[in-house]
Amino acid sequence: MDYITIHRMLRGIQLTAALLIGAEWLCFMSGKQAGEVVLRAYDMFCMHARRRKGRFWDYGKWEEYLRAKGAAYHYGKWINPVSYLTLIAVMAGAGFLIGLGWGLPAGLAAAVPAACLPGLLLERMNRRDNEAMLAELNLVYNALATQIRAGVFVTDALAEVYGSVKQVRLRDGLQTLSGDIVMKADLDQALERFQGQFDNRYIDALCITILQAMESGQAVELLGDIADQIKDMELTLQGRRKEKLDRSITFYQLGIFAAIIAVVLYACVEHMFLNSGFWN
Repeated sequence: MDYITIHRMLRGIQLTAALLIGAEWLCFMSGKQAGEVVLRAYDMFCMHARRRKGRFWDYGKWEEYLRAKGAAYHYGKWINPVSYLTLIAVMAGAGFLIGLGWGLPAGLAAAVPAACLPGLLLERMNRRDNEAMLAELNLVYNALATQIRAGVFVTDALAEVYGSVKQVRLRDGLQTLSGDIVMKADLDQALERFQGQFDNRYIDALCITILQAMESGQAVELLGDIADQIKDMELTLQGRRKEKLDRSITFYQLGIFAAIIAVVLYACVEHMFLNSGFWN
């Protein structure tokens, strides 16, 4: 029974591969027209997916998730909920085919981590972005506090602060925020859109602080408190990096020491055998 099942699956994979090769050949032969047909069909499918909303599928929530994790900066502008889930399916299929060489259970077991890989990588890259933003956010908080203390209005200070930021994702977000403030003059919606571009608690705190500052007028004190928290977090991260570097140095030193001991032992053993006439 297992043999028949695997045989049928292999036949199905071969048929799918043949269909894909045939479709690629048709696209190659038809040229630009076939490519336009495929793109049009893909756009129609994405449009249909936007309209559908069910228990396990919500295009809007998937879009918010990808935007907050910065998927477009890591995977490219082509990423959207449909292409992201397609990537997951392709990775799961690749893992299944690789594991299938060791049997059907191995194929199914390999498909699960392969399907999780795009999401895990996205989480890791977003976490790395957040760490890289800490220094920039500290500058943003201090710059806002300085300008507000000098009498600059909160919205005007926000509209000008992005020029000193170098981290691409944060700079783009602040630039969009600046444009929204200038063009729409609706700070609440502008901050909500800006906050939705990140999964970062310090950016969440910045947006909340600005809204509270507009109501209470205590922006400088609130910004200063959060800037101190960011500075403490920076020191913590620097300590972690130093510990990681120290562990790496210790590991390399142990490796070099072990290699030296191995060479010395080999030389001693060889010398003993030569002196005892073992090789004669």
